[in-house]
Amino acid sequence: MARHGAIGATIGQRQDEVEAAENERFNAEERAKFEKRQARRDAKAARQEDLRTQAQRAIDRGAMEPYAKADRGGAPVIDRRTLPGRPPNPRDITKEMVRIRGKEQGERSWKAFKRAANEYQDERFDNCLRTVKPLAKDYPEIVEVQELFGLCLYRLGRWDEAIEELEGFRDRSGTTEQNPVLMDCHRAVGNWADVEQLWSELGEHSPSPELMAEGRIVMAGALGDRGRFGDAIRLLEKGWKPPRNPEIHHLRRAYVLADFLERDGKIPKSRKLFEWIASKNSSYLDAGERAAG
Repeated sequence: MARHGAIGATIGQRQDEVEAAENERFNAEERAKFEKRQARRDAKAARQEDLRTQAQRAIDRGAMEPYAKADRGGAPVIDRRTLPGRPPNPRDITKEMVRIRGKEQGERSWKAFKRAANEYQDERFDNCLRTVKPLAKDYPEIVEVQELFGLCLYRLGRWDEAIEELEGFRDRSGTTEQNPVLMDCHRAVGNWADVEQLWSELGEHSPSPELMAEGRIVMAGALGDRGRFGDAIRLLEKGWKPPRNPEIHHLRRAYVLADFLERDGKIPKSRKLFEWIASKNSSYLDAGERAAG
């Protein structure tokens, strides 16, 4: 009886071990799926946050500190194809990397891409560049990699290289999602016609109000770079009504408009707008100080 009991216990132990192993495998698969879903959500949130950050930098450089550069001419330097009516459906980046480079290399590349995205979000742009540059070489057909590479180059002020990557992203993704950033790159090197063409395209595709506001800020900055303050003011005032509960892109637009009004000598109107900004957000840049003169 003792022997039979021992055998039964051994069989039961083995069954428990098999079930534990199976549960561990199942849990690992579920964790991996969850991590992929979370990474996609994080990447989307990071892109949205980046739009906000880029717009703020456009204000800093454009409205208050014009670029110093020569005019490259009156015609666009890029021959762009017309974008389709709607962008293609998004693809699973991990699956694409595995398909292109095999399972082992593809999964390593996916981890490197996530690391690069985190480095970018933490504003460690030199590190991000070292991580993402090899990926951009290995996966030129994956637009998310090209997008991150281009944004990193942009943040490092490597305008012409950023233009190449972000123009490629625009063409392959079929979206205007990075048009404001791309406009700012062209603006930095004096490609005025390209800035205007990308701004026009942004309006034609009717993206979100936030994206339109960011593009409008950059376009106004490009006009201001050439001393065309009146044109910049008209662009920013077009359709403008101070909302009762403004979002951050409303405050950005108002701040740039107030700055241009001040630079154009319209001091009372400028201070009134700075005062409105400060009343909605007392800590927004130096709006309160500029309202007081």
